[in-house]
Amino acid sequence: MPIRTLPARLFAGLLVAVVLPLPALAQGGGPLGSLTATVADAATGETLPSATVALYAVRDTSFVTGAAADLEGAVRIDPVRPGTYFARISFVGYVTQRQAGVVVRANEATDLGRIELEPDAAELGEAEVTAQRELVEQRADRTVYNVAQQSVTAGGSALETLQTLPSIEVDASGNLALRGNQNVVIQINGRPVPVRGTFLAALLRQIPATNVERVEVIPNPSARYDPEGMSGIINIVLKDNSDRGLVGGVTVGGGSLPSGELGGNVSFQRGKIDVTSTYGFRYDRGLRDGSNLRRNLLTSTDLNQISIDENGSQSHFFNSQFDYTLNPGTTLGLQGTLGLRDGSSDNSVDYFDGPTTTTAVAGRTTEGSQDGFNGDLALVFRKRFDQQAAATGASAGGGGMMGGGRRMGGGGGPSSSGSGQGGHELSAEARFTRNGSTDDNLYGQTGVIPGQTAVAARERQTSDQTNDEAYAQVDYVRPVGELRLETGAKVIDRTVNSDLQFESEIGGTFTPDASRTNAFEYTEQITAAYLQGARSLGPFEAQVGLRAETASRDFSLLSALPEGSPTVNLDSTSYTYQSLFPSAFLTLPFSPGTLIKASYSRRIERPRTFFLNPFPNFDNPLSIRTGNPLLRPEYTDAFELTLQYKFFATLTPFYRRTTDVIQRSLTVDQATGVSRLSFDNFDTQESYGSDLTLFGQFGPVRGFVSGSVFRQVTAEGDASSGIAADAVAWTLRSSMQVKLREGTDLQFFGFFRGPQEFATGRISGFGFSTVGLTQKFGDDLTLNLRVNDPFSTTRFEFENTQGDVFRSFGVSDPAIRQISGTLTWTFGSGPQRRTQQPQQPQGGGGGFDF
Repeated sequence: MPIRTLPARLFAGLLVAVVLPLPALAQGGGPLGSLTATVADAATGETLPSATVALYAVRDTSFVTGAAADLEGAVRIDPVRPGTYFARISFVGYVTQRQAGVVVRANEATDLGRIELEPDAAELGEAEVTAQRELVEQRADRTVYNVAQQSVTAGGSALETLQTLPSIEVDASGNLALRGNQNVVIQINGRPVPVRGTFLAALLRQIPATNVERVEVIPNPSARYDPEGMSGIINIVLKDNSDRGLVGGVTVGGGSLPSGELGGNVSFQRGKIDVTSTYGFRYDRGLRDGSNLRRNLLTSTDLNQISIDENGSQSHFFNSQFDYTLNPGTTLGLQGTLGLRDGSSDNSVDYFDGPTTTTAVAGRTTEGSQDGFNGDLALVFRKRFDQQAAATGASAGGGGMMGGGRRMGGGGGPSSSGSGQGGHELSAEARFTRNGSTDDNLYGQTGVIPGQTAVAARERQTSDQTNDEAYAQVDYVRPVGELRLETGAKVIDRTVNSDLQFESEIGGTFTPDASRTNAFEYTEQITAAYLQGARSLGPFEAQVGLRAETASRDFSLLSALPEGSPTVNLDSTSYTYQSLFPSAFLTLPFSPGTLIKASYSRRIERPRTFFLNPFPNFDNPLSIRTGNPLLRPEYTDAFELTLQYKFFATLTPFYRRTTDVIQRSLTVDQATGVSRLSFDNFDTQESYGSDLTLFGQFGPVRGFVSGSVFRQVTAEGDASSGIAADAVAWTLRSSMQVKLREGTDLQFFGFFRGPQEFATGRISGFGFSTVGLTQKFGDDLTLNLRVNDPFSTTRFEFENTQGDVFRSFGVSDPAIRQISGTLTWTFGSGPQRRTQQPQQPQGGGGGFDF
């Protein structure tokens, strides 16, 4: 297949325009200068990320410009008009410094050198400074939600943490969506999680919410990132526990569903050695009930289903990281994770012939057990060539998939303080990840389900699946004058092995049923390279990049298709294709917290094995699902505009256009009324809408209110498919935290999703709320209490229509109401790092209070 070149020529030209010197544009009407500095703690020598340097005019003391420090405490303000200024250097918990007579000359870089701030004794006393981060931060290419102090998720999991954030939706099955699109990539500490669906939900349920530091939403990733996931990336950053000396903590909790949690972490750092380990155990049980009235329009018959589901699970999650500093600026790390989970499920369904019948004509039960594991092992190398950054940053922690995420994959957008900042760095990583599951289900049936032929009284199904992913990548960053260049390469190898065995009980003995036994193997290889550059163009900050990939896949069905299945040429399932993925960012800052940003990126959604497997699924004998091994990947061009005002209001209109859309295709056997659901590539799908977030503080109350509305239009690919759709959806959520007194915080979260229509039906609106209370006892003991869904508002109704054949109406109640709590005790010795908070300059709108 030829290379996808729709936007490639345009953005190749833009890449050259940014990478090559553009002195005429950079002058912005006259020669300009720049200013650099490094901000550090005078007592410990540690640099201070997010410290700020602000410049003020001498004549009227008005704010001119400013910037925040990067992770190494380095600040670069570029461009700056020539002149004389006075500078204000500040960071929360430290005494602000002021420097007069700061001279900036044309075509020169003014270096203020290393500025050391003294701790503010009035704030410190003898206690550690624990400054509170803003709930929401806007960065160059992402929105950051600081969730470490959320009481509404204490005792919950990482999945429940995502549920409380703007634009992110989590359905009852644990499926994630960003702005209504489930094609989103989940990362943990900057690295993609190589599983989806039930695998992904199970993994996120293993991670306690108390382990999550922040969540980064990246709707338009740059060329540096893997392009998978049409709606962008959600990056979960775990706490890195990178304090010096020996520190740790223990958490214990439980809830009324019932649920339970036990966890601990310990971190030790001395000299060149830094070790961090974390363990978490979770136990949950849940109950769901529902009903579904299924109407066969061809035979004018009704079938009513009443179901009850009871599920339980327990999991163990362990991660560890060992870092060794070879020499200043050079580190070698070994990182590993292991997760174990097992669960049980009991389901019963009663079938009634018609909507008013009170006696069941058939019943079916399912007793299931689910066991699984996930683990990864990685070797990470990092070399900083900038000697100052090496000397001050050698002890920085983090970087593993489960250990901080600051070493690789954390870049991607133009810097908020000038495109020229950032050190000369080389990083390399090799990683292997394996996820596996074994599901056993025992089915029992009494009577005959209307419309279905008689089946064995007992049936058994065993499914084993293993997902392996190995990759190696290299990233290189180098400033060249005003230009920041980034390049890198990555090789990925993926393998999925699945084996499903089905047996029916005949004469008291379980006998294999070859027509319902399915095994397959899926392999995929991807080779990619990227180049991107960032620099200032007059008042603008610009970045463009281009990623090139070649990919191949092969789907091998290891079992014969049952009689009557559609003809599939399995020799044609191998598929090789090349793709180009351009990206571009353009930012116009007006003052701290006020800016306009435009961005574009191209994304891809590769079809999963669920969509490719042509073996029929017989869960519902009246509606059989089959995959299509000939599916092509989807490509999405995503455009976004961000308007932010004084850190208070952020409006984000967006537009996405997808080609080769993977959608459901329905065919009907007119003689039997049996429908066969498959998947095909259709023409286009367009989505557009906007997010609005308001956040700030009024006295002791701080929080945000956020709303999203979007419209999705799918072009009809086939007159008989019934796929064309035009739907509008909207969501509203709010999170408010109140400081009742010192050490006592009350938090409220509420969510509502309006009624939603899709190609084959609709879902009614529903919502839920959570109330949490945090009480601190001294510096080392914290109690969190939470009431989840106190008003039981998660019940919703749904309707499905399949052409002119079937229509179903149903009700589902997840029943997630519970009371839970956690108690956390921390211990430590040696100097601990302060919790750091971005500090905006005064005088330029550096924050907004309600």
